[in-house]
Amino acid sequence: MSETPGERPRPTPRPRADRPRPSPRPRVAGSRRDREEARAQAPEASVTEVPAEAPARHGARRARAERPARTRTVPEPSSRRPRRLPLVAVLTVLCVLAAGLVGLLAWQRLDPAHVSPSVFAAAREDVQALYAYDYRDSEGSVQRKLDVLTGDLRDQYEQDLSQGGIVDTYEQVSATTRYEVLDVGLQQVSDDQDSATVVVFGQYVVESVNSGTQPAPEGSECTVTPEGAQSCTQTVQVQLARVDGDWRISDLTLLTTG
Repeated sequence: MSETPGERPRPTPRPRADRPRPSPRPRVAGSRRDREEARAQAPEASVTEVPAEAPARHGARRARAERPARTRTVPEPSSRRPRRLPLVAVLTVLCVLAAGLVGLLAWQRLDPAHVSPSVFAAAREDVQALYAYDYRDSEGSVQRKLDVLTGDLRDQYEQDLSQGGIVDTYEQVSATTRYEVLDVGLQQVSDDQDSATVVVFGQYVVESVNSGTQPAPEGSECTVTPEGAQSCTQTVQVQLARVDGDWRISDLTLLTTG
């Protein structure tokens, strides 16, 4: 067989030997191929359309949220008639008030809130005048004693201070006496403050021609002063009564004596 110039003989293909085909690979779950097949078989997701009024409702809801909350006005309670207390309760309250008032008046009688200062001043001055004596003015001293006394006590002192009594003894020894008041305490006063009972604390001082030469009695509350007088502690209870506007001593009790 002649060859045409320019043409080459084609090779005769060899017959293929029958070879066993490789078995397909097992599919692995979650492989790319499975995902693509599942995507192809899945129905298309439907898109839900939002109605036209949805934005409007959303805007209204937002407007209501931004709107300030209204202040709720609480109505004032209506005026009601006050309850009337039962008659028994009213009477009970009145009785309690009356009892308290009576107790207050009773307490004020025993312990008054105010006592006239004239009571203390009169007690001081009257006791000083009663115990004062000067042999150089015997008659004036006796009269000043009687001027601060009243009632039976005045009559008793007038008799004791008459001539021939203690006044003569004072004149013989040239005696002078005085009472130095240290304090005055109130014991009782009447409601109208026309009478009172007081306690006067002080020293009774006697000076005479022989007072400085004689020692004070033993056990007594008397001492001899540098001036030669004897000073004795004395506490007296005095009852005062108002007579014609002036305080007078109606009774006197010696509580302690030197």
